[in-house]
Amino acid sequence: MLIGDILRQSAARHPDKLALIAGDARLTYGELDRAANRVANVVRGLGLRKGSRIALISRNRPEYIAIHFGVARAGVILVHISPAYGPGEIDHILARTRPALAFAESDLADKVAKAPRVITIDGTGRGALPRLAARASDAQPRIAIDPADPFGMTFTGGTTGFPKGALVSHRARIASAMTTAIEHGLSARDVVGMPLPMYHTAGLLIWGQAAMLVGATCVLMPRWDPDEFIALTRREGITNVTVVPVQANDLLDRADFSPEGVPTLTTLATGGAPKHAGLLETFVERMPHATYIDHYGQSEVGPATILKSWHPRDKARSIGHPAIGLEIKVVDGDGNPVKPGVIGEILIKGPCLMTGYYKDPAETARYFRSRDGWGWSGDLATVDEDGFITLAGRAKDMIITGGINVYPREVEVVLEAHPAVAECVAFGVPDERWGEAMVVYVVRANDAEIAAEMLIEHCGAKLARYKRPKIVKFVDAIPKTATGKVLKHKLREAFLAKREGPAAS
Repeated sequence: MLIGDILRQSAARHPDKLALIAGDARLTYGELDRAANRVANVVRGLGLRKGSRIALISRNRPEYIAIHFGVARAGVILVHISPAYGPGEIDHILARTRPALAFAESDLADKVAKAPRVITIDGTGRGALPRLAARASDAQPRIAIDPADPFGMTFTGGTTGFPKGALVSHRARIASAMTTAIEHGLSARDVVGMPLPMYHTAGLLIWGQAAMLVGATCVLMPRWDPDEFIALTRREGITNVTVVPVQANDLLDRADFSPEGVPTLTTLATGGAPKHAGLLETFVERMPHATYIDHYGQSEVGPATILKSWHPRDKARSIGHPAIGLEIKVVDGDGNPVKPGVIGEILIKGPCLMTGYYKDPAETARYFRSRDGWGWSGDLATVDEDGFITLAGRAKDMIITGGINVYPREVEVVLEAHPAVAECVAFGVPDERWGEAMVVYVVRANDAEIAAEMLIEHCGAKLARYKRPKIVKFVDAIPKTATGKVLKHKLREAFLAKREGPAAS
């Protein structure tokens, strides 16, 4: 099965069923299928052949999905670029991938101006995609494509500071879509909210493709707005949605997010970033009739673990157990499984793993360093006797203080349980005495009155003394990416630029 078959098969089953809702726009599966074919034939007509690359920079809109499936049917690799990237990051991606052309939303076209050719996807000129597609055939091109062939590339953080391109095959993302559809219980009766950016792995390559695999109706949101999501849920009957944890918190903070406020919503899922320790419990209290699902995954893999609201309540702070179709183990530095409760690195194996990092053999070899099909995630965790996995942070974020390893996520979980803490982030900085010291930035919950020393004492009551943060700083907000990942390196850089004292408030 190929990526293009997802849309083709759903269109064959129910061509007149609504596939996409985007504002006033409505597209059936038959219409979307033909639109994807026209994109494929435009690409072929421009002389691009199998294995060529096309960049795409856009917000969530119907054309994005038509391009995604159309480029896949043309045998071309689609390079997804985040509009939030800065000029240096985009220039790096264009230089690394060398796309033959770039598709761009009109107001984002300047960001990819260094591509050999830029085609606007919403323009009206002769060279814009709507005019090109109007003259193209809507028959599917006949191109020999193997399931192992690459079809897409998304970008994730790199050790050099520039993003790495995770190259995935048709087979890998078909497997991820099937896993997601099964774990969510998706069907053609569902109306699926799509607020996550489609350039992000979780937005289209996982969540969107799973919805279209089963023939669900997808409701696109070009940007996140919790009030707009509630209004869309009422108007369009959204039943399922996947958001990042910060967006879930946005919903839970609203009085009208309740069974009565969103009567059709039966499943809310989070992914893309670690959830707040109390998020699941809060959701269950506010929406007892609905199901909460939490994912842990990576651009290199897709969803890897699943935690659901009906799992034992004492597992609520974990990331669950392996998703259907995957194997996971937690190992020491030599690849040996660790005992329950001991921190090790998460290894992942299954048909959904990436092919590798594009034109980066050193990083690819590092990820697949045991050469036995297991991907070394770089994430640290413990596993309990029941197989539930709890994150301890990134291996590169580990702090060595006084010669002892400390994992920031352990401290964050303890602080998140304090009623005065809305969210927090911990990181290490150089320290003359200890080698490294832990700094924690905290956002107060509802402007709670609490001193830094009190939170340090709170950690001391729950954790070993050496795990207590040395510095606590209160802030109004913690910077994040568009998909909710904390920009920890920016916090660290800002802190070091203006070194603080022993405790700050």
